[in-house]
Amino acid sequence: MKNKQAMSWSYKSLNVYFLKILLFIIVAMIMSCRKQLDQQVNPSSEPENNFKDVFNAFWNGMNRNYVMWDIDTTNWNNMYRIFSPAFSKLQIDNPVDRALAAHYLRQMSIGLRDSHYSLEFNDPLLKDSSIIPADIRLKQRPDYHLPYPADYFDQIAQRYLDQPYYAAAYNTDQQHSLRYIAGTIHNHILYFRLNAFSVYRAFNGDNNGMTVLLNFVFNSIKNNNTRGVIFDLRDNTGGDLQDLNFLVGQFISSPLQYGSSRYKSNNNPFDHTPWMPALITPAPGSKKFTKKIVVLVNMHSISMAELTTMALKALPNTVVIGERTYGANGLLTNEEDLNDGSFNVGDFANIQMASALFKFKDNQVYEGVGFPPDIQVSYNESQVGIYVDKQFEKAISLFVP
Repeated sequence: MKNKQAMSWSYKSLNVYFLKILLFIIVAMIMSCRKQLDQQVNPSSEPENNFKDVFNAFWNGMNRNYVMWDIDTTNWNNMYRIFSPAFSKLQIDNPVDRALAAHYLRQMSIGLRDSHYSLEFNDPLLKDSSIIPADIRLKQRPDYHLPYPADYFDQIAQRYLDQPYYAAAYNTDQQHSLRYIAGTIHNHILYFRLNAFSVYRAFNGDNNGMTVLLNFVFNSIKNNNTRGVIFDLRDNTGGDLQDLNFLVGQFISSPLQYGSSRYKSNNNPFDHTPWMPALITPAPGSKKFTKKIVVLVNMHSISMAELTTMALKALPNTVVIGERTYGANGLLTNEEDLNDGSFNVGDFANIQMASALFKFKDNQVYEGVGFPPDIQVSYNESQVGIYVDKQFEKAISLFVP
């Protein structure tokens, strides 16, 4: 959906009118579709001749592109009053001033709620000044812990899964290094572990091991020959949005609304589209899955891992176990796709952030908060060290007759 013209109610014929209505309906049904905006100066194209220009490009870009001002506690107008005069005193060629400018931008960004937000600097001397506010917020949680050890899930598979099980690795063209594990437990529970989402690309790629593994998973779901399935999305860093339909669509026979999305409707900070349904469409040949679904998550389950969890939780037979997730639920796209979200501040800084705000079907926004489990089972470092997995064991216990 590459059309960059603004939405207009003028038309030359009735056919054109109905075509516009049809396009609007399509946008409302597909979370990743592009909305139409009035055109204004793209913040990524503003010049940066001095630090006053840098500040204005950043402040105006955030003012225009950020989609969460009405749920954010940051007073953006106050940021202007504080930092505009400070930037005007800086010299853009002075290394000390460049470091100070990076510090100021960090201070302006540190409280933002968008958990996809990141601020990076192109100057190699400033690389350590980059910031992801959500990572700082995560480390302030009283239950914070590091991700699991690199070999943990392989060791867990050997301990808990029936032999033999499937394991496959694949590098996609989106720079995701995939490591998937699948098998059965007690011969009647399907287990599927994903470290990142690029299922559709992996399934249609040239890695035979990955195709065999995914065929095993999909056939087990379609044939309904298990007591249920455990999805392990712990330490899953997210990935490809098209996997929502491709993977969750295997479980349904009719469209599933799992939440709603909202976009910017114009360039004013607080103007948005109406909430539009976020839908999962059934995969070809899929059937309604009526067995139990258990999803394992933790605080390092991010973005697509959270959306997938929420999509599955929209089904009546799903239980979520583990920890509250990371809290990055907004749609992440290129700026040219939706005329908001990520942008550049000349050659000085790159800003990545969400292009849409998402809320779950319970009408709650979990952005910056994290999606809560139904059953909390905390991380236990001493048990991890001996490869005992209480979260996994709790999931298995739900299938005991």
